[in-house]
Amino acid sequence: MDINKKIVDIIRDKNTQLPTLPLIIENIFKIASDDKTSSKDLAAFISKDQAMVNKILKIANSAYFGLSKTVSSLSHAITIIGFKEVTNLTIGLNVFSIFQKIGAEGILNMKDLWLHSIGCALISKKIAKEIVQNDAEQAFLIGLLHDMGKVILAVYFPTEYKTVLREANESQTPLYLKENERFGLDHAMIAGMLMEQWNFPDSIAIPCRFHHNSSVCDPKYQIQAIEIEIADNLCHRAEIGRSGNSVIGNIEQIQGKLGLTSEKLDYLLSNLTEERKSAEEFVTSIS
Repeated sequence: MDINKKIVDIIRDKNTQLPTLPLIIENIFKIASDDKTSSKDLAAFISKDQAMVNKILKIANSAYFGLSKTVSSLSHAITIIGFKEVTNLTIGLNVFSIFQKIGAEGILNMKDLWLHSIGCALISKKIAKEIVQNDAEQAFLIGLLHDMGKVILAVYFPTEYKTVLREANESQTPLYLKENERFGLDHAMIAGMLMEQWNFPDSIAIPCRFHHNSSVCDPKYQIQAIEIEIADNLCHRAEIGRSGNSVIGNIEQIQGKLGLTSEKLDYLLSNLTEERKSAEEFVTSIS
């Protein structure tokens, strides 16, 4: 059996050791999509998991949000930082928890990978909010989860993936191209398949799937894919964490689709550098 088929089987076969999605995430998606759900309902549901509540409060009181008042309860957090923000933090933290349990140390530096992911989440949110004017909270979640396919490769194919990482670095080839060459698919495709298996909405799964190839993404979700592709590029340029990819790609062909001039990119880059502390505190909060 070739590696491509093995990867697909690992993701889609319920009998493999791939962790299942926690029930809390499925329910959070349902709650978030129900217009009748109140902040009180959300708080009551998340409060069943005290460890998750503690993490959310720790993040809410970190430099990431920079709030002037201490957030003392989950209800307070929802009121202060927002319903969608807390919803996406709950989803993102649960996914992080899954991958922390299966581990990929020795192949990937997980702290560096999460720091890169947080940086991408922050800048994706800023692009969505200030430049594109679309769903900033969803952009944050896409940025947070876009690279989780790398963890699957590192955990289930450690020897092969270590070789791919080394060869990509030595040849200065974008990592996703080396992955395709060796496995017949890349980490972005794997993330998309994993999200599909976990019943994530297309609005999150598809942009993750095409974050290295946004030009061929379904037009319905192309803007979101471009946001994360640009955010990924800027995080590498700002050296916010490390994702295993040592090559900074070219985004000239896609930045115009968002109306991004060189001046706006420089602004985003400088802003991202300033928010390094926020990203580092976020990683500390979820560890």
